[in-house]
Amino acid sequence: MNEYIIGEYIKKLNINDILNYAKKENITMSENDATILYSYAKKYYKEFLGGNPNKILKEIRDKINPITYKEIYKLYIKYKMKYIK
Repeated sequence: MNEYIIGEYIKKLNINDILNYAKKENITMSENDATILYSYAKKYYKEFLGGNPNKILKEIRDKINPITYKEIYKLYIKYKMKYIK
């Protein structure tokens, strides 16, 4: 059920959604970083929900600003603990 709902949300996701959410969470993010995160979210959201995203996270870490990655990773862990079981 959660995977279906998230999948439907991901279909509608755009780069501005990522930038706006980062701003709401007080995360400074460039448009390039948002574009990279958008691309990975669209392509790999199922891995983040139920797979092992470690390889993907390492790729993202190497492509975006280290401070942005640290903050995004904290959010990932927070929501993983809360919603993904």
